[in-house]
Amino acid sequence: MKAKRGSSKKRALVRGEPVVRGVLEATLEELADVGYGALRIEEVAARAGVNKTTIYRRWPTKQELVQAALQSITVDRIITPDTGSLRGDLLEIGRHMVALASTPEGQSMRRMLIAEERNSELLAIGQSILASMQAAPRPVIEAAQARGELSQGVDPLMIFSVLASAVHHRLLLERKQVDDAYLTQLVDLLLLGALAPDKPKKDAPKRSPKPDRDAP
Repeated sequence: MKAKRGSSKKRALVRGEPVVRGVLEATLEELADVGYGALRIEEVAARAGVNKTTIYRRWPTKQELVQAALQSITVDRIITPDTGSLRGDLLEIGRHMVALASTPEGQSMRRMLIAEERNSELLAIGQSILASMQAAPRPVIEAAQARGELSQGVDPLMIFSVLASAVHHRLLLERKQVDDAYLTQLVDLLLLGALAPDKPKKDAPKRSPKPDRDAP
């Protein structure tokens, strides 16, 4: 009789939180092996060492199970730094992004999202996780506003969105390392801009010369 895939990784679990952790870990492992489309609850249960009804009671659908698993390595691991400055907080958030992206789970998730980007269920999961992650920086924003670090009219969430996009672009598309030197340059660019302090903006309206009152 052929052994089920993942049977060598079965976990002896008890009820409660250990079961939840075990099932979510098994789900992530199964996702890394077969992807979202081919994932089956029965295989996750076998890998986790639980009955499939145990999974269905908590996560009635595959979509709910996978979303919970992906949230466990993204939203649930979000940090809220409090370094005393927006610049310091952004650097800490950037370092945390890089650390998460460098884990085996983070790498597997990126490969899966790229390979199955047209799957509507997976797209919905990604959008839900993104919405949760966009709300996470609120305490950092409020602290920066209280310190008077943000200019009027600036969209604070755009700063975090650009930070995340730049980090992921460098990791995924450029295939380059994101070290502290890069993060420092990126954060300073976001906060200070690229234009020299005494350099007028190119598109700024030019003032017309004042008329000479003594001219005839």
